Amino acid sequence: MPPNTQQGRPPKQAEDSAVQPTQTEATRLAYVLMVGSTVRLLAFVIFPSLISTYLSGRVELSTPVTSYKRLVEGLHLSAHAVSPYDGGVFHQSPLLLLLFKPLYYLPSIFTDLLYTVADAFVALMLAKLAALKANSASQVSFLGETRFVCMPSVVAMLYLFNPLTLGTTLVKSTIVFSHLAVVGSLYFGLQGRTNRAVACAAVAAHLSLYPAMLIAPISLMADGCQRRCGSIVATVAKFTMAVGLLHVLFVAMFGSEYFGATIDFTVRVADLQPNVGLFWYFFTEVFDEFRLFYFVVFQLTALGFAVPVSWRFRQDPLFAATFLVGIISALKSYPAWGDLALFLGLLPLFEELLKYLQFMFLSANLLIYGIALAPVFWYLWIEQGSGNANFFYAATLVYVFGQITLLFDLGTAKLRRDLDIQRPEMRTRTVIQE
Repeated sequence: MPPNTQQGRPPKQAEDSAVQPTQTEATRLAYVLMVGSTVRLLAFVIFPSLISTYLSGRVELSTPVTSYKRLVEGLHLSAHAVSPYDGGVFHQSPLLLLLFKPLYYLPSIFTDLLYTVADAFVALMLAKLAALKANSASQVSFLGETRFVCMPSVVAMLYLFNPLTLGTTLVKSTIVFSHLAVVGSLYFGLQGRTNRAVACAAVAAHLSLYPAMLIAPISLMADGCQRRCGSIVATVAKFTMAVGLLHVLFVAMFGSEYFGATIDFTVRVADLQPNVGLFWYFFTEVFDEFRLFYFVVFQLTALGFAVPVSWRFRQDPLFAATFLVGIISALKSYPAWGDLALFLGLLPLFEELLKYLQFMFLSANLLIYGIALAPVFWYLWIEQGSGNANFFYAATLVYVFGQITLLFDLGTAKLRRDLDIQRPEMRTRTVIQE
């Protein structure tokens, strides 16, 4: 197989074998999904007071654009014939209002079940992505390489039993549905089902804005092995049309003010509630006359990676998409631990890069320290009054630095492995750029 084989739609027989894994592996996957779902339902039923008292208000898990409490407020306003976007509290997509409106009148167990099912579907699609990638014709190895394959059931297990994923689900953060749309777009894109991938990407963009970046690698997936500019442009045009149609639909249903309360709210970072990101503290301190300039700089820093990253890793659009998910997790305006959970859930798809990672220990420690220190410093700042905002922001800086370190390490590992495949004689040499 030539080393420059490009990432695209797998052959028909490979696709069939990926979608239909062996009976043993299918049983393991079903068992993992069942146990993960049972754990979530039991936690919802047995520990409701613990969740509502200690978890629901955590700024590390819930933000103004993903808060379930704010969603309930929007549903309450909508049920009483008041626009949910008039009060300045609700800042989430109308898609969530339409999804949760029937559940508003039902017992809470149905909402718990919806979150559990959504999480299970994310894990299932991650498992199917792993199977598709393992059976893809573009999987190239160099002579003598020893590889292990991360089984689909293991990929699902690593996602479902990640404490960050579990905490995000238990507080009922609506980011879970953004994850479902993102993973769905990648799954359908890798299969070559362009229309479904574009539809999922459009939904993800309306739910969380930043997943709009993923249309770049998705267009490369849909284009397959033939890098035709016309096909890529057509995919981007379909995405633009889908986003536009959803916008027109929402304007007709909720009025034009929905846009200012959702997309514009996210771009302007209108609510400076503390979170695990970089925006809130900086814009609390910056002078008003410089706010617009830094809003543009900060947002372009996050959104500007879409095209260059997708182009640099155009031979492997799935990796480009995973890399962009990591960038979104680190640089979006309202991040939470759930964003990192999705990024970590995608990493097992690239088990061949594990031996190339040079700073895994450093990245892991930075992330662990950042995650562990954030609740402590929040307690010292808000509860005890013996600390200040600098304490909590220092923990978020460590957390974000851990993600950026992991991203650099992951990108370097990918480039080095590609070089080893293209130039086998360079495998034992140190690469120095001058």
